Amino acid sequence: MSVTKSQVMDRLRSIKGLDGAGNLVDQGLVSEIIIKEDRVYFSITVPIDRAGDLEPLRQAAEKAVAGIDGVGSVTAVLTAEAAQGTAGKSNGTNGSGHAKMGSVPGAGAPAASHLPGLPGVKHIVAVASGKGGVGKSTTAVNLALGLQAMGLRVGMFDADIYGPSQPRLLGLTGQHPSATEDQQKLIPLKAYGLAVMSMGFLVEEDMPIVWRGPMVTQALNQMLFDVAWNIDGDLDVLIIDMPPGTGDVQLTMAQQVPMSGAVIVSTPQDLALIDARKGLNMFRKVDVPVIGIVENMSYFIAPDTGKRYDIFGHGGAEREAEKLGLKFLGGVPLHMDIRELSDAGTPVTAVRPEGQEAAVFKEIAGKVWEAVQTSKGIEAPIIKLAPERDSLKVTFKDGYSYDLPAEMLRVMSPSAEVQGHSAEQRVTVPGKRNVKIKTMQPVGKYATKISFDDGHNTGLYSWSYLLELGQHKDAKWKTYLEELAAKGLGRD
Repeated sequence: MSVTKSQVMDRLRSIKGLDGAGNLVDQGLVSEIIIKEDRVYFSITVPIDRAGDLEPLRQAAEKAVAGIDGVGSVTAVLTAEAAQGTAGKSNGTNGSGHAKMGSVPGAGAPAASHLPGLPGVKHIVAVASGKGGVGKSTTAVNLALGLQAMGLRVGMFDADIYGPSQPRLLGLTGQHPSATEDQQKLIPLKAYGLAVMSMGFLVEEDMPIVWRGPMVTQALNQMLFDVAWNIDGDLDVLIIDMPPGTGDVQLTMAQQVPMSGAVIVSTPQDLALIDARKGLNMFRKVDVPVIGIVENMSYFIAPDTGKRYDIFGHGGAEREAEKLGLKFLGGVPLHMDIRELSDAGTPVTAVRPEGQEAAVFKEIAGKVWEAVQTSKGIEAPIIKLAPERDSLKVTFKDGYSYDLPAEMLRVMSPSAEVQGHSAEQRVTVPGKRNVKIKTMQPVGKYATKISFDDGHNTGLYSWSYLLELGQHKDAKWKTYLEELAAKGLGRD
């Protein structure tokens, strides 16, 4: 039996309203009820100066609705009204009677570096644009896949709440997240190895989101923190596909969690570059470092003649980056394959990883990760290869030095070939006792690529990963030997 809005309203009438007078429904505090299969989403309008004290009210409302037969998961959001006056009336079903909302705090919010981290996520990178239509979401998903191709565990959070694109770009349209066993968090969906969460999973693709700014930021904040991002292990990086523009939503998102940096996407056109500058200034105001600028639709190569056409001009973003003292991360061509594969839910970096277009996104991903690693303050260590080529001695600036055997580096390669896309897919590699290091190739200022004499050459060993291996060498090696024994495998 399907769940109805009237059932939800009836349950919410059992929850006392503000100050114990009446109930939530009769006080007109319930709005925006959305039901999708067995998932229920609704908001509760409260005075802005009391929002922080009413979390128990929100939890009680969620618990009451969760008791309805057929309900699998419930998400309730506290949305704030202006401080003066009481909660305005809403019709409780379609959200057309919004109460007047207060504005989101801006300049007085804490700097990003002083914010609490997101559990289970090591780094957060925002992908933003000053205006819509520049290919921000396509760039974001291919950037995420480019980072994953480096052996990183990556997540994607679609914060473009008014026009969520990631479900379609990743082939997840019509799918919906489930909840953890304790019903406390949502489990992100998986696509091409990425952990993905989007408002598009909770509403129909053609259903408009008609919400005011504070309501949106409350919903995004809850979706960001109420997701089990680390259900398959901690994420190395979470990519946030930001809404276009520089309004309250973008500013508030930048103030919710400490971001390692932001990538600005623009086209070569002057108008787009003007808007890109606004995005840059917004991130600087909230102390989020801007990693650099990507020029999308940079040029077009005619498939029949191979001739290049600069349809929207060329080099505008690169010149702008130089003028602003930013890194130019790269130019992405205007190519039919990128558009068609994106529309089909099969991103080019995932399905044609050896193609020229994927190579562009992978190069951009390398530059982004290099900037993230640099911002962490991990300087390049001194790496010495033993004469027998069977170990590395890695010495970091703080003086700590670690001897890492070639066998350990090989069986614990950060490549997707070994690590997979989740903990369940990780491969226990046997028979590498006598493996040797063949070559080492620096990759930017953040990693080295190690090739082994058994042919494995896809692992990029970042400075942070080498440090992690060194610090936890004994524990990691013990776990590896236990896995070999449990599977009846050996080192020879």
